Amino acid sequence: MINNKENDWRPKKFWNKNYFLLWQGQSVSRLGSQMYFMAMIIWITDQVGSASLLGLMGMIGAIPALLFTSIGGTFADRFSRKKIIIIGDLLKGLAILSLAYLFYTRPDSTQLIIAWLLGVVAFTSVVQSFFSPAIAASVPDLVPKEKLTKANTLGQASVQISQIVGWSLSSTLYVVLGIPLLTLLNGITFIFSALSEMFITIPQKLPEKTKELTKKASTFKSEFKEGLKYVWRDSGLKKLVFASVLISFFSTPIILLLPFYIKVVLQTSEVYLGILFSINAIGTLAGSIFASVLKAKPEGKTNMIILFMIFNALNPILLGFTSSLVFGGILLFLGGLWSGFIQIHIRTVLQLRTESRIRGRVFGFIGMLSGSLTPLAMAFSGIIADVTGKNIPLIYGTSGLIMLIITIFVWFNQDIRKFLTIHKEEIKELNIQNNLAN
Repeated sequence: MINNKENDWRPKKFWNKNYFLLWQGQSVSRLGSQMYFMAMIIWITDQVGSASLLGLMGMIGAIPALLFTSIGGTFADRFSRKKIIIIGDLLKGLAILSLAYLFYTRPDSTQLIIAWLLGVVAFTSVVQSFFSPAIAASVPDLVPKEKLTKANTLGQASVQISQIVGWSLSSTLYVVLGIPLLTLLNGITFIFSALSEMFITIPQKLPEKTKELTKKASTFKSEFKEGLKYVWRDSGLKKLVFASVLISFFSTPIILLLPFYIKVVLQTSEVYLGILFSINAIGTLAGSIFASVLKAKPEGKTNMIILFMIFNALNPILLGFTSSLVFGGILLFLGGLWSGFIQIHIRTVLQLRTESRIRGRVFGFIGMLSGSLTPLAMAFSGIIADVTGKNIPLIYGTSGLIMLIITIFVWFNQDIRKFLTIHKEEIKELNIQNNLAN
């Protein structure tokens, strides 16, 4: 039986109050995070100059994705997604504000600050493991189904514009304002986002609650397993996730080692780090917009996704062997273009193919798998860079070649192609099934 109350909650307009409040709150916190992120990389490079430390920080930030994201997805289906989102932003804001306090009160205690920074990275990453599935599961219920690609594009645009502005200004703001004030501002943006999210209504049918602790644990366990089985029984989805995990692993060194690419290969100033990151973000934004306006048959879109995956694999091979700042910038722009197009289409297909009641668990499980090798990738990237004497052409070229081999497998795999190819008739059928389930 269709739940009329839930159907009444479904928005008729794209720019409704709930989606706008979520989008603008996230946009503000993302802008603060990107300025802080780039400034922190510059600060670590200035204070320590170790690729291994950057790799360690990335690894510590990625481990919770492996340990908690799938559990976070189950929480997003069992408990209020709105509360998870609000509490998540509040906790992240308070953690970052504690780091800002340390910068102001113990500015000369570099080792203490680095230790606290790693702790903050670990804590906020755990929170993010619960926060991200709740966001991914909520967005499809805040906009009309036919506008979901547009919503994902705007979400991606928010990320990329934040990166473009934040990374472009980070070097200047680092010098003018300093890392303590930038850290303080970043913490404040998360608090602002949480306040904005308090006024959102997120449609969600929560499962029946149980009072006994043993029953709660048993119910949670069974729901967790249901999410795993949902992903595992779809051959196309399963293969796509594993291919994505491997591609993610070998693409990690490209961005992580970009500061050393600038020093070693381009042999130019660190001032260009923010500029090159921004160029890559502009490319991702362009790819996202292209994905939202592209009018093509479902089979044609699938072919373009895989073709762009091939281009994306060739990018680091070319990047590692160019010493031209201009050509390097062009390649980073194109890398962002391919990546933005791929991400929007795959994310939209996943959201359309998944029922609302289980969407949090599915995205949590996918997040866990896709992030499972990232901590190792980050750690090994830093270590290999130090061991090879920062031989960036070798690292970039090897990474791109392996990504190309994986993509060729995706090209010829019919299960993956079938999963990525979704027709309008399928969307209507999935909407009917989703309404019946609610």
